[in-house]
Amino acid sequence: MKSWLGALAGFACVLLLAGSALAQGGELVGAEWGVPGRKVDVTARVRTFIHDGVLQLEVTRFNLGIDPAPHENKVLVIRLREWDGDIRDYSYPERSVARIELDPADWHARREEHERHERHERRDQAYDRRERGVQILRAYYGADGQFMNVTEALRSRVDDGRLYLRVDNYSMGGDPAPGVHKRLRILYTIGGDRRNIVVDEKTDVQLP
Repeated sequence: MKSWLGALAGFACVLLLAGSALAQGGELVGAEWGVPGRKVDVTARVRTFIHDGVLQLEVTRFNLGIDPAPHENKVLVIRLREWDGDIRDYSYPERSVARIELDPADWHARREEHERHERHERRDQAYDRRERGVQILRAYYGADGQFMNVTEALRSRVDDGRLYLRVDNYSMGGDPAPGVHKRLRILYTIGGDRRNIVVDEKTDVQLP
């Protein structure tokens, strides 16, 4: 009996960790709550749960302030504009936890200004090999809206301006979506150009 309870507790812990993992960073575009045919816009309500750049809320009718489909299992759909420019929807079932790292409202503008400044500097300065090599701006590992920020992990693996590693749970430092095939998404610069790449789990990534 004790062993069965222990296993059940362990399984519940895994679900909790998976449900609360950080989703990939981006800019909040919109949010809808309900069931097919009966959805309401809750963007303004969802924004009230953003603190220090992180959106976190338990998906309930109380937190969202409305119940568009009583006695039915509803879903919160959050639409993000990610740092690669793509707009994606992430779904969170009722009673799950949505936790998403968001970019500041002016992050894209500040990034472009920074890159313009760097281009001007390169006209007058000579950069060493490391500075000419790959620079990791942001990196996320996961799937199905459950991502973990692995930016620092990748930066620590850059050697002499190059990055080479095997993409797996060990090298990424965790498993944000157990039992699901994951991907590593990297935003980086090289030679002054901003690029992004998506690499499947259990494959190698080499930059440049």
